[in-house]
This record gives sequence, structure tokens and C-alpha cells, in this order.
Amino acid sequence: MSTTTAIVLVNAEKYVFLCLYTFGTIGSLLNIYIFVQKRFRIKSCSNYFLASSVTDLFYINSFILLQLLSLFQAQIGRSIGSTVLWCKFGSYAYFLLPCLASTYITFASIDRFCASSSSNRLQQLSRNKISYIVVLSIFLFWALFALHIPIAYDRVRLNPNSSTTSCTPTLSIGATVFIIIDGFFYSLFNGLINPCFLILFGLLIYRNVRHFHRRIHPNANQIILQDNQHLIRMVVFQIIITIFLQFPFIVLYLYGIYHSTPTNSLALTFYQIFSYIARWFLSLNYCKAFYVNLCSSQTFRKLFQRKLFYWIPSTVHQLPKQSMNPRAVKTNLNSDLVLTRS
Repeated sequence: MSTTTAIVLVNAEKYVFLCLYTFGTIGSLLNIYIFVQKRFRIKSCSNYFLASSVTDLFYINSFILLQLLSLFQAQIGRSIGSTVLWCKFGSYAYFLLPCLASTYITFASIDRFCASSSSNRLQQLSRNKISYIVVLSIFLFWALFALHIPIAYDRVRLNPNSSTTSCTPTLSIGATVFIIIDGFFYSLFNGLINPCFLILFGLLIYRNVRHFHRRIHPNANQIILQDNQHLIRMVVFQIIITIFLQFPFIVLYLYGIYHSTPTNSLALTFYQIFSYIARWFLSLNYCKAFYVNLCSSQTFRKLFQRKLFYWIPSTVHQLPKQSMNPRAVKTNLNSDLVLTRS
């Protein structure tokens, strides 16, 4: 890769991650605020969106923030990344948070599939009580599944004569097990298995929606579908954008399995550019939720607008009472009365 291309990519990455952190943090906080409102809180799907937004917020303020520090303050980034605490719990969070976010979106699509189904038994699965249990169960499953990371990982010297340390497993069960779990399985689940589930349930939701729109005699199921239509639209758009943003990562991962890094100068340049784009898109995946919801759901948009006008009241509807002279106010009122009578 040429020096000019490397400089452009590094400088571009600074501003990309700065935008991702700023808009991602704001979007996640707004998403959380909207989904705790009563209008959404009564819907089971909102609990999966809420859990996903909390997960996104933690991811943004840990890994994207650390990446930002490494780009603008390299010494601070290296100091944090070289600690034993970050080796154990940073690696733990790096495994846990993406798996949680992926699973919550998948179960949101499953929830909307059940809600849009013609089967009363499946519709019963789309309830608030069940969503609370599932959200907690997902967290406990992944938290326990990834618990081997803070136990097994530590910073060790690569060479007894060198001061350079690396965050690697230290247990005697063998590095191959950790490579399979933390490398192959992690990439396969987030990059291939989860997108396949999203595509599957996205198509099933689309089939259910078309099925109900074709029915001649509307019934209670169709009423339920219409009431949840904005949530279905949000889920479908989240599925489409998520798959699109994860696609470069899938391609890069599969390419890395079957091919080595290109040695040709031109091919290496394209490979590095694509690697940067794949990393940006993967980080964007944790910053997009609020803006996708805002564009895809009219209900979400109207609720946000109403809350926004509540937060920032228009100056047209407020009188600057302290800055106005009471005598001038009285004169203006008298003038208005005269004009009204005339």
C-alpha cells in the first residue's frame, strides 16, 4: 500500500470514529429514552430494542472510545490497552457485547414473526412477560459462556528476553480451544449464523404481512398486525441495514480463511482499503439503531418529535417575562383591546 493511501486512510479513520462515537452515543441515549416511554414499553419487541440499545451504548463507550483515544492520543490508548485489567475484562466485553447485540436483534425479529403470525399459540409468545425472561436469559447465557476469557487470559511475555507482552490464554488446555471459541465461533456467529437467522425471520415476517393483507375478512389477528406494524417495519429495516453493514466483514473473514494477505502492491492496496471499510461498517452497526428507527417508523418519529418539543420549547410560545417592562406589557394589552373593538 502506498504511503499516500495509508495517510489518507489513517486521517479518514480519525474523523469516521469521531462521528461514530458522537452520533452513536447520542442515538443510543435517545433510543433508550424513547423505548422506556409507555407508548413502546407495553410492546414486547421494545424490550429487545431497549436491551440492544443499552448494549450498543456500552460498546460505543468502550471500544469505539478506546479506538478514538488510540487515534488522537496514542499514548493513552496504548496505556489502557496494555493493562491486565483491559486484557481480561476488555476481551470479555469484546466477546460479550457483540454477541448480545446480535442475539437481541434476532429475537426482536422472532418476536415480530410471532406477533404477525396467524397462530394464536405463536402470538402468545409475543408478550411482555416472556420478553423480560428471554432478555435476561440471553444476557446470562452469553455472560456465562464468555466467562472463560477473564479466567484464562492474561498478559504474558512473548519472549523471555523481551519486555513486550501480549494478551493470550494462559491455561494448559491448549490455545487451539480458545482459537476455535474466541476466533472461529465468534466470527462465524456474528458474521454468518446471525445474519442467516435475520434473513430467515425477515422473510417470514414479510410472508406473514402479505398473508394478512390478502385476507378478505379481517379478524383480531389483523388488528394485532396493524397495531404492531410500525414495530415490524422497524425490525425489517434493522435486519436489512444490519446485514448490509456486516456483509464486508463476512467477505473479509471468508477471504482470510481461504487466502493469505495479497503480496501484489495493487491487490494489497484494495485489500487494506476494504479492511478499513469493513471495520467502519462493523462499528457503524452499533451506532445506527436510533437513526434507522427514526427513518422507518412514523410512530417512533412522532413520539421523538413530541419529546423534542417538550425538551426544547419554542420561543414563540414563551414570553420573556423578566426582560419586559410591566408598563409596556400593559400598554400593549390596551392597544390590542382597542384594535379588537375597532
